[in-house]
Amino acid sequence: MILRKIEIKEHIDTPYVLLDPETGICEISGKSYPEDIYEFYTQIVDWFEDYSLNGKKDLVINMRLRYFNSSSQKIYNVIFEKLSDDVTFKTTVNWYYDEEDEEILENGKIFEGLTGLKFNYIPY
Repeated sequence: MILRKIEIKEHIDTPYVLLDPETGICEISGKSYPEDIYEFYTQIVDWFEDYSLNGKKDLVINMRLRYFNSSSQKIYNVIFEKLSDDVTFKTTVNWYYDEEDEEILENGKIFEGLTGLKFNYIPY
């Protein structure tokens, strides 16, 4: 299976998304509170599922979220869980957060605790 690169522009209620199988670099940044969470995230979750089964390169996921709702939080947990299963590559999450936004920082720590993935916390 050949994984394709996905790039989605940021909109008012959806984040910028980059999923690049050639470099192993992924990014989700901005705000995430889409009206139809499944319509927006289905191809993204599917991509991570395919990568977890067929990916070869280590993944670096840059999460630069300023806000996300509880539905988005559930989707991110699904993605991180897929990547924490028995895979042949390492996943590192760079979790960017505003120094004054303790909630975003805490969410990253919760994801890390639930999945066991390696998170780097980067304040800005």
